Amino acid sequence: MLRPWLAFGFVVPSVLLLGGACGGGSSGGPSTSGPLDEDDGGGGTGAAGLPCDVDKVLADHCRKCHASPPQFGAPMPLVTWENLVAPSLADPAKKVYEGVVERVADERRRMPPSPNAPLSAAEQKTLADWIAAGAPRGADRCDGPTEVPPANGLSCTPDLSLAPESAWEMPEAAGDEYVCWGVDLAKEQATHITAFAPVIDNTEITHHIVLYEAPSAYSRVPTPCDAGSAIAWRMVLGWAPGVGPLELPPEAGFPISTDPARPTHYVAQMHYSNPLGKKGAKDKSRIDLCTSAPRQHEADVMAFGSQSFEIPAAPPAGGLYTIDCALTVPSGFAGLHFFAAMPHMHQIGVAMSTTLTPAAGGPDVDLGTMSSFSFDAQAWLPVNATTQPGDVIRTRCSWANNTGAPVRFGENTGDEMCYSFSMYYPRIKASLWSWAVPASGPPIGATCN
Repeated sequence: MLRPWLAFGFVVPSVLLLGGACGGGSSGGPSTSGPLDEDDGGGGTGAAGLPCDVDKVLADHCRKCHASPPQFGAPMPLVTWENLVAPSLADPAKKVYEGVVERVADERRRMPPSPNAPLSAAEQKTLADWIAAGAPRGADRCDGPTEVPPANGLSCTPDLSLAPESAWEMPEAAGDEYVCWGVDLAKEQATHITAFAPVIDNTEITHHIVLYEAPSAYSRVPTPCDAGSAIAWRMVLGWAPGVGPLELPPEAGFPISTDPARPTHYVAQMHYSNPLGKKGAKDKSRIDLCTSAPRQHEADVMAFGSQSFEIPAAPPAGGLYTIDCALTVPSGFAGLHFFAAMPHMHQIGVAMSTTLTPAAGGPDVDLGTMSSFSFDAQAWLPVNATTQPGDVIRTRCSWANNTGAPVRFGENTGDEMCYSFSMYYPRIKASLWSWAVPASGPPIGATCN
């Protein structure tokens, strides 16, 4: 059994470069496989038969994923007039544009999802007026650039890279696949990783990446793996569609071994999604790193939330099933400073929040909130809080179960999660410590109801 974790406090620094979740064509994000085609309107001004004002709304808010071809597992493009007037994949009796209007106004599962801003009233009216007029065909071309501009924002230049030995080819019939590959690193002099820049090779099938430190070496050849095995590893980074490069605050970094005989073993766990059954889809995504001389503190990741729940098939009144998990800060790991959080659920998750209630009184402090969660659009969020013993950290997760059957906690896409991955320093070095301890339940983790 894991030892009870003692106590911790979070003071949050200010230097954090985070991209938004999958949404607008101009939101921050890692490099992708290349610019959109000249005539596909992906950057927002190709139009391709759409009125220019409608085209701009879709470009600003939708085409990070709903490009041509669709990115990050999105089911269809929203680029041309033909795309919008086609039968909906969810309900062939409706047109795609009807689903677009419904989702942008849906408070529970709105598009674009948070942390992207919702469409303004004027933008929603633009779409509504166009549809009320019969969704007429518009211009073949509008003024402006046609590519999504790359976004980096790092103050450093990457000098190392974690990459697989070969590309992974997604099986045509596989809807979802977990694949792992590893890289060992050792430096002659003490070194810290100070920034991460995921470079996504195939944005059509790469759904998310989790980077871990493992206790032993892992093959560099991509191989199907059990997502649950990572519970015993140290989590380092999560990436999902829309998340940009992440730069740590100047006082923190992730250490790299200085012993070639005992290198740091990194494992990238890739989640691939192929909803359209693409044939021959390959990916060789990598993670570029900035490094520097050792900083004052070593960084790490832990998770708040729960690993034990069951979402009933019949939703309660109001349609949502919610759990509320509370963890009282004990007294032993004082002085841990949290500076980023990544709320994480699966397909039927609709909202998640983590807050800190100070024992000394005062208002609650946000430790990461997505009021409109989307499995297809996740993000690292900057947080800023300091805890003391007796403070209460509360994580709430809400789901809308439309599957017709109970859904339990689990690693598969069809299961569910309630994790708020939280990045902090200094690193907890206890040998039996795990990133999942705060979410593990009584007596050492949160109590949920």
